[in-house]
Amino acid sequence: MKKLAFLILTLAIPVSIFLFLKIFGTNTFEVPFLFENGIPDCANSISPHHVPNANFLVEHGGIIQLKELHNYLVFGVLHTKEPKRFEEQLVELVRIQDAFFEIGSPFFVLFTDGDSDNISDLRSQCDAVGLDQKNSSIAYMENQNLESFLTCGIALKNKEDNQLNNLVLVDPNKRIRGVYNGLDVEETDQLILELKILKKGK
Repeated sequence: MKKLAFLILTLAIPVSIFLFLKIFGTNTFEVPFLFENGIPDCANSISPHHVPNANFLVEHGGIIQLKELHNYLVFGVLHTKEPKRFEEQLVELVRIQDAFFEIGSPFFVLFTDGDSDNISDLRSQCDAVGLDQKNSSIAYMENQNLESFLTCGIALKNKEDNQLNNLVLVDPNKRIRGVYNGLDVEETDQLILELKILKKGK
């Protein structure tokens, strides 16, 4: 009889703990704002940092203004001069897009590392792999403006890191919420997870 009581007690303790945590516990994970004190070495970066407005030349000769985009944004630079990396990038971008099929994809602003003449070709390649036009734009800025925007606008690169593999997640209030290596599956998984948390919390 004592053994039976001991066995019941042994089983009851972990079950009770589980039920308590399930009912009263909190399992939350917050995605912080980045660059609360501004982006280092950027004189025009305010504190806390907000991505400044900018105009982008996009496919079909259109122009979009960043202030007109009101959803979650993912910024990146397409490696068109390195076909293997370019293909890897597209695979990860489509994977991110598809992860939000039911709850709304972020909008991708993807800068070309070439000139504005190749925007149409890039759009066709993105379409071919399934990166939806309604979720993305191929953008172009003059080199000097682009360099400034990538470094001090969205912190996609810095003086020590010129690889431009990164993706930058920006929320609807134009605050940077994450910087991820867009060629690393684990980091793009992290982007997906953190964006789902942000979307769930709004």
